[in-house]
Amino acid sequence: ALHDQIMRSVIHDHQGHVFSTAGDAFAVAFQSIGDAVAAAVEIQRGLLAADWPGPAVKVRMGIHTGDAQERDGDYFGPVLNRAARIMSAGHGGQILLSSVTASEASAVLHDLGTHHLKDLDEPEHVFEIRHPDLPIVERPIKTVDVRRHNLPDYLTSFVGRDEELRGLAAELEANRLVVLTGVGGTGKTRLAVEAARSVAESSPDGAWLVELAPVTNPQFIMTAIGETWSLRPGEGSSIEDVVTRYLWSRTLTLIIDNCEHVLDSAAAAIKLLLDACPRLTVLATSRESLGIPGEVNVPIPSLGLPDESHPGDASESVQLFLQRAESARPDWTPTAAELADVARICTRIDGIPLGLELAAARLRSLSAADLADKLEDSFRILSRSAKTALPRQRTLAATIDWSYDLLKPNERGLFRRLAMFLGGFDLEAAEAVGVGADVGEWEVLDLLDSLVDKSLVVTSHDESRGTRFRLLEPVRQFAQEKLAEDGESPDVAKAHAHHYSELVGRLSPLTRGPEQMPAERRLETEYDNIRGAFEALLEIGDLERYLTMGFDLFIYQQHMGMQIEARDTLLAGIRAAPDDTDPWALLKAYHVIAISSAEITDPAGIPHGRAMLALAESMDDPNAVGRAHLALGAVIRHSTSDPEYLEHLHEARELLEAHPEPDWFEPKWGRAGSQLLLGA
Repeated sequence: ALHDQIMRSVIHDHQGHVFSTAGDAFAVAFQSIGDAVAAAVEIQRGLLAADWPGPAVKVRMGIHTGDAQERDGDYFGPVLNRAARIMSAGHGGQILLSSVTASEASAVLHDLGTHHLKDLDEPEHVFEIRHPDLPIVERPIKTVDVRRHNLPDYLTSFVGRDEELRGLAAELEANRLVVLTGVGGTGKTRLAVEAARSVAESSPDGAWLVELAPVTNPQFIMTAIGETWSLRPGEGSSIEDVVTRYLWSRTLTLIIDNCEHVLDSAAAAIKLLLDACPRLTVLATSRESLGIPGEVNVPIPSLGLPDESHPGDASESVQLFLQRAESARPDWTPTAAELADVARICTRIDGIPLGLELAAARLRSLSAADLADKLEDSFRILSRSAKTALPRQRTLAATIDWSYDLLKPNERGLFRRLAMFLGGFDLEAAEAVGVGADVGEWEVLDLLDSLVDKSLVVTSHDESRGTRFRLLEPVRQFAQEKLAEDGESPDVAKAHAHHYSELVGRLSPLTRGPEQMPAERRLETEYDNIRGAFEALLEIGDLERYLTMGFDLFIYQQHMGMQIEARDTLLAGIRAAPDDTDPWALLKAYHVIAISSAEITDPAGIPHGRAMLALAESMDDPNAVGRAHLALGAVIRHSTSDPEYLEHLHEARELLEAHPEPDWFEPKWGRAGSQLLLGA
């Protein structure tokens, strides 16, 4: 009764309308966000100060803003469900807000990051009200994940490894960090995925795969981990804070694949997660151990070879070879003599799965006997050049080298250039990057088909992304070495960067119209390559293209909650830009930095807003000056309580209304966006 009295009294004082109760729960509508927030804080203060006859009553609250339908004094619609789910994520004493409510709330807010909430398709960016009279609730909010895993569905069967799977399951049961080690091509990733698949259903929160192969910059390792669940950093919350908060209460297995090229940074990220998240188990793959105290190293051997105890097709390596050979020659039924040749092939390749797949693809044009003989001859020559490598490293290198040597010159040229792609590519990208003196644009599709047939390139297809191509990581690393040996890397990196900067430029206008969702899905699919393009442009000094791409990408990054990355990317470009850089490119870069800083309420963006204004005034362009005043006013307004912001917004309004051109965006969109900011 005391609880109800406090609730109804405060709600009445703030013009609220109680339209539903269930048990001790109140559903309330308010005239404004300010009334709702003020009422929530006042109720919590009243409950805290009340003279309870027994234990104090603690109440959790969720506030969301949107349209609802009223019927007979009750309200209906999705806005109610989201408000209820935000409330359910909290603990007694907490007031949680949706992002749309937080954007208009006059209160001290703590950014809790982006989370999946029960029964909601889209994740919600959640904020918490902090008030000096109310205690801070330290417990993580209660969220769910809509999926139990993101493990890939392979088109090929998993052969053998029964003993390794059982042993790995036992290690994961007993240890929190297990590292699969071995040279590339031994099947570490596939074994890790199959082991995780077996625990995904029994683990309360499933099993999740993070691929580090496309990550070339160590600073994006935790970003790649967070992207598994669409997590983003927030104001005052780094990506490390958001990820550890998300995983703190979850019991799940996290596969972190291909750590070797960012070994130290990957090890630091994994240790941070394990220290902060007591129920987390990590299964990592690497060519060497991570060096983390307590890790259990599991060396991955080759597949079993044919011997007296496993004659004919009884060994794992022969079984894998024969299964993959079915794709190359579906009508082939090997004779006893041919099985003996297959045994020779498997023994020579030392049972390395990737090597077996590359060799099996050659059965389209060679008999088993010819294949075995050619392997023997080639390996005798190739092995002389790799005496310092470990035996299996030497064998795998020789296998890929042998397969590469059998390619036609134009196939080799395309294969080398495909090494530049991170996270896969489509036909358009292959045509832009793969063309050279030895490859014409009209040849790329046929050559790609040929490389797929030879198992040097793999494909995937789905309705949203279309047909995608990629090189398995050991093959891509081999192709990178060949690209560097031939001195092509700088030219191919430039072609790659130009293609993706042009792609971003084409898609940028679509992110502000009815094609927004497919355009942003395309950008998300290509984002690893886009990051790689930024790195290449910075390295070769093409700063104007770099800054332009950063501006073009801004709206997508804004929609995806990537303001921190947008700001930091362009700051790096501005620092490296020479004195003769196009002032318009610099001006737009400063604009993105200032607006991104405003959106994350970071006062560090204010000097960059002032730099934009100084640059615009030196250009003697009233439209540019107006945009600079707008950006500076926005960042001052959102990150401080300094009334100076109003002067800049008044100046911006006058200049932009008098000089609306040139348009930086589509006219209606750009002017509407400006007017919304100015109106606010």
